[in-house]
Amino acid sequence: MSYKRLSQVSVNDKCSCKGNNLEKFLQPSILSLLATQNLHGYSIIQELENKSSLKNEKFDNAGIYRTLKALEERQLVDSEWNVEGAGAAKKIYKITEEGKSCLSNWVKTLEDYQKTIALIVEDAKEALK
Repeated sequence: MSYKRLSQVSVNDKCSCKGNNLEKFLQPSILSLLATQNLHGYSIIQELENKSSLKNEKFDNAGIYRTLKALEERQLVDSEWNVEGAGAAKKIYKITEEGKSCLSNWVKTLEDYQKTIALIVEDAKEALK
């Protein structure tokens, strides 16, 4: 791959340098939401979009449901079907004790990331002077 091609890839709209491709932050985001209230999948998507720093970006709904399924398989969230009311049944997700423990670990990990990111930003700003 030539240098020119590499630089075209790095400025692509989907480049991580523009805040995209941060899927791993989906897990703690979902767990944080479910730690405060039980929600169905569409409500989780809406809440994530409302809280996102990328206000004009839409989340990959299928990716969110895949993450919910993975969280369920790892027993970090549980779900039950709500068949009350009009319309289709809705799968309601809730965090488990294991999920709360995982979220606690995420808090520590994200705080460490935050410190590292601050150092990287400081170094990058200094390098660009």
